[in-house]
Amino acid sequence: MGRSFEFVRNLWWRFRRRLLPPFHLTPGEWAILSRRLPVVVYQALADEQGTTLFAAGAIESMLGYTAAEWVGRPDAWYASLHPDDRAKVMQALARLAPGASVEISYRMRHKAGDWRWIRDTVTLFEAAPGRRYYLGVMTDVTHEKELEQATMESSVFLDELLRSGPWVLYRLEGPTQRIGYLSPNARNVLGLDAEEILGHTPEHLVERVHPEDRGLFRRHFALLRQAGGDQTRVRFRLESGEYHWIALHGRRAAGDPEVYLGYLMDVEEKARHEQWSRMNAERQRALYDLGSQAWETTQPERFFEKVVEVLDRILEPDYVSIMEHDPENRRMVVRAGKRVPVGTTFELDRSQAGFTQKLNEVVVAHDLRNERRFPVPERLLEWGIRSTLSVPIPGRRAPYGVLGIGFKDPRRMDENTVRFVQQVAQLMGQVLRYRKVMDDLEFKAYHDDLTGLPNRRALYRHLSYLLSNAEVSGAVAFLDLVDFGEVNDTWGHETGDRLLRYVGSRLQALAPVGVWAARWGGDEFVVVLVGDDPRALLEQALEHLSASTPLGEHRIRLSARAGMVRFRTFGSDAETLLRRADMALAVAKESKREVYEYEAGLQEKAAERRARVEALRRAMEDGEGGELYLHFQPVVNPEGRYVVAAEALLRWRDPRTGEQISPAEFVPLAEQYGLAVKLDARVLRMALDEGLRWLERWGEAAPRLSVNVSPESILDPAFTASLEELLQSTAYPPERLTLEITERIIADVEHTRGPLTHLRELGVRIAVDDFGTGYSSLAYLAYLAVDILKVDRAFTRDIGKNPRTEAVLRSIFALGGNLGLQITIEGVEDVRQLEWLRRTECDWVQGFGIARPMQAQAFTRWLDDFLACNRD
Repeated sequence: MGRSFEFVRNLWWRFRRRLLPPFHLTPGEWAILSRRLPVVVYQALADEQGTTLFAAGAIESMLGYTAAEWVGRPDAWYASLHPDDRAKVMQALARLAPGASVEISYRMRHKAGDWRWIRDTVTLFEAAPGRRYYLGVMTDVTHEKELEQATMESSVFLDELLRSGPWVLYRLEGPTQRIGYLSPNARNVLGLDAEEILGHTPEHLVERVHPEDRGLFRRHFALLRQAGGDQTRVRFRLESGEYHWIALHGRRAAGDPEVYLGYLMDVEEKARHEQWSRMNAERQRALYDLGSQAWETTQPERFFEKVVEVLDRILEPDYVSIMEHDPENRRMVVRAGKRVPVGTTFELDRSQAGFTQKLNEVVVAHDLRNERRFPVPERLLEWGIRSTLSVPIPGRRAPYGVLGIGFKDPRRMDENTVRFVQQVAQLMGQVLRYRKVMDDLEFKAYHDDLTGLPNRRALYRHLSYLLSNAEVSGAVAFLDLVDFGEVNDTWGHETGDRLLRYVGSRLQALAPVGVWAARWGGDEFVVVLVGDDPRALLEQALEHLSASTPLGEHRIRLSARAGMVRFRTFGSDAETLLRRADMALAVAKESKREVYEYEAGLQEKAAERRARVEALRRAMEDGEGGELYLHFQPVVNPEGRYVVAAEALLRWRDPRTGEQISPAEFVPLAEQYGLAVKLDARVLRMALDEGLRWLERWGEAAPRLSVNVSPESILDPAFTASLEELLQSTAYPPERLTLEITERIIADVEHTRGPLTHLRELGVRIAVDDFGTGYSSLAYLAYLAVDILKVDRAFTRDIGKNPRTEAVLRSIFALGGNLGLQITIEGVEDVRQLEWLRRTECDWVQGFGIARPMQAQAFTRWLDDFLACNRD
């Protein structure tokens, strides 16, 4: 390649000295020009078109044309010239004098369409007057131009970088570290001109460094000498007076131990971001810790104190307040706070907290002195508080209350502070809602839905807690409402529920004197009596319940019975005490005493009671054992001429001892333990079997059957169907069957009318037993399907002794006659009573004066004799 350039140079000078006419080249010289040269040597006419007469060299690689395509074309060169460069090139050529040369750079279009930079060295020759030629050499300088452009752009970029970047480059020289160079943007970064600093040592800048950071600043430059490099960060005071964080980076220059290179960079934004990140992380950690502690804290006051502690530690406010909304009194009450006493109140309509509560939005007061939306408490101004923030604490439907803080310096009330307090308030709302849900669930778990009293679970917990303290003395008692069933039966379950709620409220009112009450179930309550004289407390509770109770349009005289057992004397655990108190209550109910206190041996009696119930259940299941049987007592007309009916009376004989067990004992047991309906069905089957035998023996002269049935059977929807099936299966005439029911069950017209009507539709008759002793009105007689009134023996005893009683009986006879009811008088025992009844409108009589209850065989003999006497 070196030889080729040498050849071209010689050839060129031969052209210029006119030693070689154009196109007069040897074949070898032409080959070298065509194949090996990186330039284009050409000869062209000196006219506007610049038609090429001769071209040799790298024309194809430079412009994409072969010499044959290029030479001789009038517009080849001019048309390829860049439009923006044509004027410049033509002017340069026009200024050329013959024999003069010029070097021009311009762009030409490559055959492929892209632009190439060409450096053209052109000489003007004049071969003859008016005949001029250009002789030139074109070199492709595209790459050089690109490098030049890139260099220029880099220089501009670097200059811009040094002038506008957030750093200052420096160079320290010599043992004193004199500042020999400082990039031009020193003023932008440090607030100082480079000229003020050049020639000085770093010590010259110490006075602008924050006093707390000056040691770090000096140590940095000392370490450059000692260790060869260091980096640190200091606060630097700018021209505005603000301090910005400046990072210092420096090192010893390679190869020169007395030169140090480095930079100072403003990292204030980064420092602020790092500070914000640390602050945010701290606040989020505080929120997490607060939330974790909140779920473990059962007392709201303790949680509120934690909130105040967190706000005080994180934000360092000048006051904090947590206020609860008191809607009843239209005020806000401080529950916890810093500097504000607990219990302090603010009017809802005259405070920032009240304004926030009603608005249910965040309220920021940037300057209390100019606040007009709400009155500002004087105490805040006296404390120097300038800026306040109040945030609603979310509740279910309305805010629970308001969380508030205040600062003396208003600048501290920034967006981050507001956001953090909002997050705390949101967390408080979540915790309070969670606690409310948990409290509601716990309340439901430990309280009775109807009365609001503690339930069994709460009772066991409370009683176990008391018994764990050996110093606590007292007792536990079961309470049972007397005749509560009659209230339900007479006025319905809704009235009964109201009565139970009333009892619950009355018992709750006794808590201050040491009576803790719970509902056990049904109409039974349990009271825990703490004190040295629990019996006196129990009697006080019973007296408190005994007042006349208004329930809507009704007024009820309430009373209760109680069974009590003392702590530790007869039990030291809840289960034992409650079991024995229940035993004592059973005795109180059976003996109709107001209070019965558990005593030794009562457990054995309770065991006997349970054994008696099991024995009754077995007797009902044993159809052939003979333990259960019937006695019959006749019902006759007052003149004693004929027997109209026989009342079936159930008897029970203990097969082990042969002992007769009184109905007054086993019938209540059957009702109490849910055996009454099955027992009624057994009695009806036995009675109908006997009635069929009577019909077969006496025909139409046989007495009708009268059978007592319990309230449970009457109200049982399946009873009527089972009775109908029994009548059909036995073929016993239903019109010969009378069902005796108590007055208290039919007094509830709403619930009784339907069942009694269905029974009457079967053809059976209904008798009201023990009429005149209940609480109900006579009005039910006009609405219910009743056929017979059996007047209680209490009236019969006073016949001949008490005229008022006799007057009542006459009224009953008249009432029965007017309503079409038959009247039976029970308890007739002597001739005097019978003679008086014969003179009245009484229909039938029954009692020991007529005949005592007899077993079936004895009754058969008695009736045979009775019928024989009446025939005679």
